[in-house]
Amino acid sequence: MTENTQAATVARLKDVLENKPDLNGDENPLFELFTYLVDSEKHALALIEYVRHPSGPKPIVPTEGSIEAGFVLYWIHTPPKGFKHWLDENEFLKLLWEGLQEEAPASQITTTDYNFIIGKIEKSSVPWEDGTLIGTQKYEELDEGWLWAALNYAINIKFPKTIHPFPKNKPHQGDLCARSGTGDPTLAIIGDWGTGFYTDSNGADCPAKRVVTDLHTRQFDYLIHLGDVYYAGTDLRPTPGEESDNFIKIWPDQGAGRNFTLNSNHEMYGDGAGFFGQALAKDKPFKIQNGSSYFALTYTPWLVLGLDSAYYSDAKNGRKFYMNGAIGTARHTQQTDWLEGFRGHEGPVMVMTHHNPVALTTGFTNELFTQVQNALGKMPDVWYWGHVHNGIVYNQLHMGNTDLYVPTRGRCCGHAAIPFGNGWGLEQNSNIPYYAHTPDSTFPADSPRVLNGYATVTLHADGGFTENFYEVGNKNAVWHKKWPAD
Repeated sequence: MTENTQAATVARLKDVLENKPDLNGDENPLFELFTYLVDSEKHALALIEYVRHPSGPKPIVPTEGSIEAGFVLYWIHTPPKGFKHWLDENEFLKLLWEGLQEEAPASQITTTDYNFIIGKIEKSSVPWEDGTLIGTQKYEELDEGWLWAALNYAINIKFPKTIHPFPKNKPHQGDLCARSGTGDPTLAIIGDWGTGFYTDSNGADCPAKRVVTDLHTRQFDYLIHLGDVYYAGTDLRPTPGEESDNFIKIWPDQGAGRNFTLNSNHEMYGDGAGFFGQALAKDKPFKIQNGSSYFALTYTPWLVLGLDSAYYSDAKNGRKFYMNGAIGTARHTQQTDWLEGFRGHEGPVMVMTHHNPVALTTGFTNELFTQVQNALGKMPDVWYWGHVHNGIVYNQLHMGNTDLYVPTRGRCCGHAAIPFGNGWGLEQNSNIPYYAHTPDSTFPADSPRVLNGYATVTLHADGGFTENFYEVGNKNAVWHKKWPAD
């Protein structure tokens, strides 16, 4: 943000804050956000009690909100010292934060609670239900850097017209082919990879770099990113250049036409400008996407669909930090209309999104799944997603909250870079034959860290496919399956 632009923005924000209309309840544009933060804080309160009584039963995880936003309400009212220093040096950010403090409901987390959890996790991080690590190291849950995502999200709400417009470009539709020109193509899939390269807390390479090193030992034809660049996938927003520095500059380019990427909640926090303006630019590895955040690829009977589940997430689901995916709304139908054009496809369909189409532990389908099914006119055969920082294979998915099985094979592949631990909500789940929980031996034996990883899928001309999940440092697949099974 240039000095002139910042001065104009500060003046506009002052006007917004000083002359805001007298709104109550759900008329307030921040009402839905604060409701979500209150629900998310319940996760944090459950976590605090869990850490206080580690020998007791596992906590009942609330169904609304998310642990990822569990401490945001507390931080709004009590910014950590490092972040407060940034606010004190930037008039616009300080004004914005003071506006949030004025309107936000009180936090139920006390200073005693917060100091207790910090004291505990500084000694050893604690895994949550899905493997999220509650700790203070880089990209763990209480890393103060996550506040940049919250702050950018607040800017989106205060200044919605700054969000990058949804492109009208014609989406890429093309054929897949092996590098050799013959044989079946293999897709390598990495999710939530955009952390940048840094030295990990054990002095070793960070997970993102270890994944790239491991990828160099594999043979594949296309590399697909399921989205997320951290902390907010920014272009000019604070902190500027994340999309470029943490993603584009270090992307292992596979050559023309062999790189694809999807939009995500974190890239939408930074107003989408990093994703649309930088990642999809004509001189970048993803230029084949023609500036569009969704695409279609074909190989013999196969149809592979990469969809944007992030852009209209909040428009469909309310202001919930873009956490629940959507491909459109009743008003915004550009992507769903395009998807309906594939209703006549008779072969197998593979869908890729950033957001999860099912609940974590139950495999119950959600509204994103329903949206895609309705637009496509049938259920996909296989679905890969990120968003949850774990690698998970489901045996069966259920239609909503019912006992009815759906034929889609569900795969979470969001574990390519963010540190995570053994998700206790996935243990002893008969519907989950594999989830990533191998201890990372580069850390001390008492560390909760587990190995990051990725997946590959080979599409076969007869309509079958072979999939592999890999964990860094292991030359063999930790999950391997050929469909239909031999």
